[in-house]
Amino acid sequence: MQISKNLNDQELMKLCQQGDTDCFTELYVRYNKPVFNTILRLVTDFAQAQDLLQEAFIALYQEIIKGRQIEHFGNFSRRVAANKAISFLRQHKRTLVFEDCRENVVEEEAEDEDLFEMKVEGIKKAIDSLPEGFRTIVNLYVMDGLPQIEIAELLGISHATVRTQYHRAKKKILSLVQKEIA
Repeated sequence: MQISKNLNDQELMKLCQQGDTDCFTELYVRYNKPVFNTILRLVTDFAQAQDLLQEAFIALYQEIIKGRQIEHFGNFSRRVAANKAISFLRQHKRTLVFEDCRENVVEEEAEDEDLFEMKVEGIKKAIDSLPEGFRTIVNLYVMDGLPQIEIAELLGISHATVRTQYHRAKKKILSLVQKEIA
């Protein structure tokens, strides 16, 4: 059966529930790249990220077949991917280290924000050099757009810890980018 590219995600999922696997293939084609990028930013091993991508889409297929109501497939698929990646890190005893801080984080001044918008490659390199806990929070918050409260629940840490870790990660990124410029 030829799948129309005009079908929206909801229509594709409904047809998939009715047994049309070509519709799931279309969902895979639409979303495999952003899902893979979510996983790769957390796991950083290309081959393992590919394996986790397949696991994520198997889980997504099972959720659709069970009749789960998924409002936004793209967002849901990235959350499933992040869960798979974090579960992998935990299973392989790669502990994400978070400092539990209850301090109030003061918003950065405008000049810090201007520096934060420096060259993308320099920032990517700085993010990659962060400790795994910082990198995980930055990727989930900035790259995948997850709210900090969801990140806290996903990682099993407090919302205050996520805010603090994000604040410290941003400062570290700024510091690394400034060193690169100097």
